[in-house]
Amino acid sequence: MALRDVGQRTFLALGTYNYRLFFAGQLVSVTGSWMQTTAQAWLILQLTHSPFMLGLLITVQFLPVSVAGPLGGIVADRLPKRTVLIGTQSAFAVAAAVLAGLTWAGHPHPMLIFVIVFAFGVINVVDGPTRQAFVTEMVGRPQLSNAVALNSLVFNSARVVGPAVAGVLIGTTGVAWCFTLNAASYLAVIVGIWLIRSDQLHRPVPARPTPSGALRQLREALVYVRQTPDLGLAIGLAAVVSTFTLNFSIFLPALARETLKVGATGYGLLSAALGVGALAAALAVAYRGRADWRGLLTGCATLGVFMVLAGRAPTLPLAMICLALTGAGMITYTAMTNSLIQLRTPAHLRGRVMGLYLWIFLGTAPIGSLATGAVEQAGGAPLGMAVGGLLAVGTALAGVLLLARRRRAPLRFAA
Repeated sequence: MALRDVGQRTFLALGTYNYRLFFAGQLVSVTGSWMQTTAQAWLILQLTHSPFMLGLLITVQFLPVSVAGPLGGIVADRLPKRTVLIGTQSAFAVAAAVLAGLTWAGHPHPMLIFVIVFAFGVINVVDGPTRQAFVTEMVGRPQLSNAVALNSLVFNSARVVGPAVAGVLIGTTGVAWCFTLNAASYLAVIVGIWLIRSDQLHRPVPARPTPSGALRQLREALVYVRQTPDLGLAIGLAAVVSTFTLNFSIFLPALARETLKVGATGYGLLSAALGVGALAAALAVAYRGRADWRGLLTGCATLGVFMVLAGRAPTLPLAMICLALTGAGMITYTAMTNSLIQLRTPAHLRGRVMGLYLWIFLGTAPIGSLATGAVEQAGGAPLGMAVGGLLAVGTALAGVLLLARRRRAPLRFAA
């Protein structure tokens, strides 16, 4: 196959004008977000010298999703997603600007950081499911798997660039520039969404208010998930992996600072290595253009195995290699989970079902972050990463057994 054909197949969804704008804006904005995530984690460790406090910060960030996550999906199904996203992205920009201002003023007290991070979590209750469901409106079902993989490409390109830039800035000028550049980066996605052509969107019929209002609409989504075995299994597996395995914002600072002793620059390199592997996997998933259970479970197992090895690596280069393979497994697993859920869900329920999924995927973070922080406080990053990695491997094996039992036949993984 010619290189040109490979490129066209890999980046198929970018042929859609609306998605192309969204993709470009997200690339800038998510890079800024990773810079902020890296900087705030380092700042909390610098101020408190406590992995547990870092775990508590992540808990605070995701607490709103834990409490009210499904309600964001109801908003996504009821209101025009383009309008909602302009509002949420503007709110993110304001919160980032406040954090930058406090840091420049020399008042980065841990309590103030916690308050602002909590505000980000509140905004994300609505932004998360709306942004996920909006992808299908931009590209339609035939290109959905490709677009989800390209979203992962954006996320992990940013994971490579953002932490690396943040590591340099932290080491030379301090964390304030990371927060400032993140605030400015939201302008790119706001402008991109503003320029989207509404007449080219694949809009579903809006969810109509019912006599029981939001509760009945939420119940409708829950019933659909319960009656669709693939959805229930995918969300159940995600509950374990997201709670105990995907806590890299806690694992990596402690691995860099306490275990490998490589400082802020090394922390940035570890985060970038994770992103390089994820970036390569995102390209492979985008080229493949479809989601299936074989890829999902293989990705989950790969994530777990190399995460354990990364925590035991004696040197920075070896840890980076293991983290690159960890990232490849992570993005294969998460991209295929996202695609399978969206493809199994009808358009009028998609916002609510994605809200439920993100409620599980992100809302379990407070539990996982506290548990991970406590484990690392007791045994360091190697122990925390070993526990998280082994649970991912166990989850993959459980998925294989559950699928085989449900089908009562030789296991076929095709979606």
